[in-house]
Amino acid sequence: QNGVDNCSKYYVTRQDLNELKLVCKEVLLDRSKADQLLPTKSGFFFGDTHYDEFYFKDLEYTVKIVDSCLSLPVSWEFEYQSSW
Repeated sequence: QNGVDNCSKYYVTRQDLNELKLVCKEVLLDRSKADQLLPTKSGFFFGDTHYDEFYFKDLEYTVKIVDSCLSLPVSWEFEYQSSW
């Protein structure tokens, strides 16, 4: 979304999902990269900003969800809707 979080829906390609998965896995393998590759965001709506076990569990969950999405038929399309 190029930094625009306007609660609109955005098309997400399978390549986008795969790239997200790869970045999540990279951070899970080397936690010191979290701040650089997937930084937290401070503010009322964004929750905790610590790189703690909850953060890394969320990354594991993201990988699981992306894997589920990528296992669906190729004809399926995906979209993301930001929410803050």
